[in-house]
Amino acid sequence: MRKLISLFVVLLLGAGLLAFFGKNRTGRVSADQTRSGSSRPELEYLKAVGSAAPPKDPQLLFLLMGAYANANQQVEGAEFFSARLNEFGPRLSDPQKALYLSAIGLLRAQHASSVSLLHRMGYVKDTIAMLDQAKRLSGGQIFVVNWISGVVRSQLPSFFHQKQAARDDLNWCAANIAKAPDAGWLREVDFRLGTLAFAAGDHAKAQDYLRQSGYKSFDKPVVLTTPFSEDVLSGHAFASRRIAEIIPGRVYALSSFEFTEYYFVISDDRRELIGIDAGTRADSAKAAYEALRIYAPNLPELTTIFITHSHWDHIGGQAYFRGLNPKPRFYAR
Repeated sequence: MRKLISLFVVLLLGAGLLAFFGKNRTGRVSADQTRSGSSRPELEYLKAVGSAAPPKDPQLLFLLMGAYANANQQVEGAEFFSARLNEFGPRLSDPQKALYLSAIGLLRAQHASSVSLLHRMGYVKDTIAMLDQAKRLSGGQIFVVNWISGVVRSQLPSFFHQKQAARDDLNWCAANIAKAPDAGWLREVDFRLGTLAFAAGDHAKAQDYLRQSGYKSFDKPVVLTTPFSEDVLSGHAFASRRIAEIIPGRVYALSSFEFTEYYFVISDDRRELIGIDAGTRADSAKAAYEALRIYAPNLPELTTIFITHSHWDHIGGQAYFRGLNPKPRFYAR
């Protein structure tokens, strides 16, 4: 199941993926832009991909959902995914159907404030039913499905009686962050648990959750699940720390130990380890290299480092590597 949702970034786009049930959104696109995707070629591209066949990588489904959300085309997006769900239904597994239903449910939730008051109650109840069905089809074990369910339910007015269900979904996400596409998804989990605690009158717990989320207040315009982070000591990182085998047992990529990435390659005779670039700083180079040695303890000796070019984020960690014994050879342009 983890592989099914191994997305790098999905609901990443800075458009508020919020369920605004009581407020009107501003900045909607014009009618001409809604009818024509000419101003958003990325949306048209993702639609074409999504129309061809069920995506093997669920990232494509949620990137398209995010593109619809950013374009303020929630109605069109929900209709598109509903049509694909009907078309592809016989070929979809239950977890795949759950992902489609979750995407539809979130887009519908965003649109709810634009539905007339006369019809809004039924509209929201139908959306809740979709989220319930998605959870049943997923067996309650897909992080994205539970995340969307919890985030949407947490913003519903109390007369829908969804607050406890929202807490359950969000607490599940907090306890199963290892199943998330990225640790950045926990930010909204903490924030929404904080809003629920605040609404329940537990202001101390609400502030604890708010602090954990990284937000300064409960008044924010957008939802961010972006994986990048800033640290006073280590600086910028584009994602959570990760070691990937680009070619299994041969080429290793180390991400987010700092601003840049590290690459290590085993030679053809498997007697040498070759590094590509030296990172930004000696301390982060040390952390990355030691992590690689723990991850793959039987690697050969590091003998060579190639410097592809001499920008600061490619040479700053060379002092650490020069201090190794034996000292690797450096080749640079």
